[in-house]
Amino acid sequence: MAPVGPAELAMLQQGMTDQQKMMFLSQYNSEKKDRTIALLLSLLLGWLGADRFYVGDTGLGILKLLTLGVCGVMAFVDLFLIMGRADDYNRAKAQEIAAVIKTSN
Repeated sequence: MAPVGPAELAMLQQGMTDQQKMMFLSQYNSEKKDRTIALLLSLLLGWLGADRFYVGDTGLGILKLLTLGVCGVMAFVDLFLIMGRADDYNRAKAQEIAAVIKTSN
């Protein structure tokens, strides 16, 4: 999946005041996960589940930690999947933040 782009963020901010837009961007930028960091964690500590803990997949992180990345297979597969998972996390977080800000009025 592609990273959350400016057009998608603009669509989520539709109907917000300037102050709400600033609040949205501030909160989103502080909570989003970096794709590169997720990949580096997967490369270096994927067998311990650090990449999955980073993107909020606690259950899979624990599984990888207890099984050493399911004997390395899941750690290898995550090298290809983890950046998409970071994108999914960011997209869900942006939608959540937008919903909270829009309903707070």
